[in-house]
Amino acid sequence: MERALTDLIRISNVTGKDPALVLGGGGNTSVKTADGEYMYIKASGTALKDMDEKRGWRHLRIDGVLSILSDKSMAKMDTMRRETEVVNRLLAACCDDVATDARPSVEAHLHALLDTHVIHLHPLVVAAYVSAKNGRAELEKLMAKEKMSWLWVPYTDPGYMLAKKIARLVADYEKQHGHKAGVLILEKHGVFVTASSADAALRLVRKVVSICESGLKPLKAGQTELPSAASITQTKLTIRKAVFDATGKYLPVSYFATTESVTAFTAHSQAARLLATPALNPDELVYANGSALWVETPKADAIARKLRTLAQRGQKVPAAFVVKGRGLFVAAEKSVASLIADITDASLKVRLYAARFGGVLALTKREQDFINNWESEAFRKKLVGATERGELSNRIAVVTGAGSGLGRSIAIGLARAGAMVALTDIDETAVSETAQRIAQEQPQSQTMVVPCNVTSESSVAKAYEAVLAHWGGLDVLVNAAGVAPPYALVDMPVDKWRLALEVNLTGYFLMAREAARLMIQQGIGGNIINLSSKSGLEASKNNTAYNATKAGELHMARGWALELGAQGIRVNCAASGNVFEGSKIWSPEYIKVCARKYGIKPEEVIPYYVNKTALRREIKGQDIADAIVFLCSDKARTITGQVLVPDGGQVMVR
Repeated sequence: MERALTDLIRISNVTGKDPALVLGGGGNTSVKTADGEYMYIKASGTALKDMDEKRGWRHLRIDGVLSILSDKSMAKMDTMRRETEVVNRLLAACCDDVATDARPSVEAHLHALLDTHVIHLHPLVVAAYVSAKNGRAELEKLMAKEKMSWLWVPYTDPGYMLAKKIARLVADYEKQHGHKAGVLILEKHGVFVTASSADAALRLVRKVVSICESGLKPLKAGQTELPSAASITQTKLTIRKAVFDATGKYLPVSYFATTESVTAFTAHSQAARLLATPALNPDELVYANGSALWVETPKADAIARKLRTLAQRGQKVPAAFVVKGRGLFVAAEKSVASLIADITDASLKVRLYAARFGGVLALTKREQDFINNWESEAFRKKLVGATERGELSNRIAVVTGAGSGLGRSIAIGLARAGAMVALTDIDETAVSETAQRIAQEQPQSQTMVVPCNVTSESSVAKAYEAVLAHWGGLDVLVNAAGVAPPYALVDMPVDKWRLALEVNLTGYFLMAREAARLMIQQGIGGNIINLSSKSGLEASKNNTAYNATKAGELHMARGWALELGAQGIRVNCAASGNVFEGSKIWSPEYIKVCARKYGIKPEEVIPYYVNKTALRREIKGQDIADAIVFLCSDKARTITGQVLVPDGGQVMVR
């Protein structure tokens, strides 16, 4: 590798693996080549610690980058058109063979102005000063004491305008001091260090952090007693309902164990006032939707009113909630929940320090508007997976029998529709294979494997506890676990009869009972789907246990629909036709039984059943999954207590 790329990977990995330096993987790095003609720079959306020789960077011509700043026509463009043009020109300046949509850092033109090795970070200890009203004055004292040469950069909109301002400030600094500035500290942002070697740049980072740390006294510790599991669950459901009531959005809610920052913050007498200020920096605004919401007492209606008020003021609905006595909760996609928690945790600490330095210095309304409309920040958010997908986006679903057959097909179909799916089955190996299939097809999907015996009350309770701990709510239950012992009446063993009753009826009952309890407690409705069969509508020969239990599932669902309708919980059934692919029921032995029943050869069984349908086409697992996705969607919002029959027209409901 070229020396410049080796240096870039090194300084990126070293800083990126230090949590004291990097917040949520953010920051930028760059290194120029020895001839001064090219620059390697971190790509947007890449975590510094993840960069290697094959990914996470772009190679640019420096003259192409600097031409952005020297082109006078850029200043005449309207803001958003100009920022789009900057992105396009930076891409045009790339001279590598990167085939992905990775972009060079949008701050590349700023990096081009500085020394050969540049590290841009947002350490918490630096944020304590740049986000405080008197932070600059405090820094000046510390820097003077250490005889550190540095440059303060007043807040400017990121992108082109920031690069132009730094160009002027850097030129003035070099003219005055005879050398380039080694440290730039940016108001409401972070720090740039720049040097002529990798080692010098890393030493400078550590020096700046050490100086900033020296001016910060430890925070006063708060209460460390952890809340009970029951109160955590109740708070998750309360926040989820509040967010849904205020926005109509389904979001998982995660709980993050009380940290030093959270306990210190909740113990502060002015906690509510400190959080009443807007976001401190672009990361908090973009990823966490602004500052966290302070919750004195977790009541859904009160939280929802606060969220509506924020929305009416043109502000985003916050993703983080600091609940007094309970801790930090995040209502967001699981893929970004930890990032939002890290950003919020740091923000709480910074706000406490800022209170000592004259108060919080937050982004103004105009500054927020620029960032909210800046395409580059939308691109960064998209890269970390913070986007909705599909008609069931962020619905939390539990599917029983997800290890094979229709249970597996339904789980895959729900994931394709954007749902987060808890895959339950008594066969942990099989259900893990389902999770792997979903992950291979849909890398952005959210699934969890939950071993569960649906006939065991304690196993069912543990399964739901796991789902609540992971996602903090429940929107959909699909009862799909089932057995079909193929015996004529005179040959039916009583143990096989009882097995069918246990799995197909008791299992459905236990799963639905617990789901209904949670959905009622959550208070935003939900969907329960019983996977029945055409045999539940029209009996089939030599299928006593299956006929009885599948018919029973239909009638149970009708009763549940009547009981739960007032709580907005819809209950329906899908009475599927014969689905052969991946089915454990349609085993070679079962096919032989069917062949004997109809006096045909085993290889003729599947064509025989297909030809019994009006459409004369084989029904696939996805066909059933599509029917269930529809029943769970808002398109079916007035449908409850009904039976949808995806069987190709074999049985007509009457």
